[in-house]
Amino acid sequence: MAQWIWGRKYNFLHNMKDKAVPAALLKSETRDYEDGGLLLNSPYFSVLRGERNIDLIISLDFSETEPFTTVTKAAEMCKKLKIPFPEVNIPNKDIIKPKDFYVFKGQNTPTVIHIPLFNVVNCGGDIEEWRKKYHTFQGPYSAEMITDLMEVAGKNITNNKDNLLEQIRLAIKRHK
Repeated sequence: MAQWIWGRKYNFLHNMKDKAVPAALLKSETRDYEDGGLLLNSPYFSVLRGERNIDLIISLDFSETEPFTTVTKAAEMCKKLKIPFPEVNIPNKDIIKPKDFYVFKGQNTPTVIHIPLFNVVNCGGDIEEWRKKYHTFQGPYSAEMITDLMEVAGKNITNNKDNLLEQIRLAIKRHK
């Protein structure tokens, strides 16, 4: 290879014989990848291209900053770039003590569900302790830390299964 293009990688799936892998992934020798969170630490812009016609975004916030930074910055940038995105209004008390499920809607915008990793439902009054314990820039997590983190993250989905399904149903209904 005489020249390398940023994000281009050798496609280890090239010519693989596996029916479980989509044919489109097997054809080319290289693949072009983009870090979906490069701009905002969350991949909003990789899904918000107009041709994708997105109806629903489920945002699982795992960022180190306060739990609404990514969704509020996405809303601000979308407004500036004239990309459809709902208005994001967070009550002040929720910034320090976030709930476990938020829905943002607008006219002719995708619905955005935002689920902060650490919240009053899965962490009680210990949100700040959890955030300090699990910050991004630290050495490797122990097996126990990984188990605890997976449990807390899993609760966000299991506790909100009905809410998630309802918003998915509404998005499908709205799309028809």
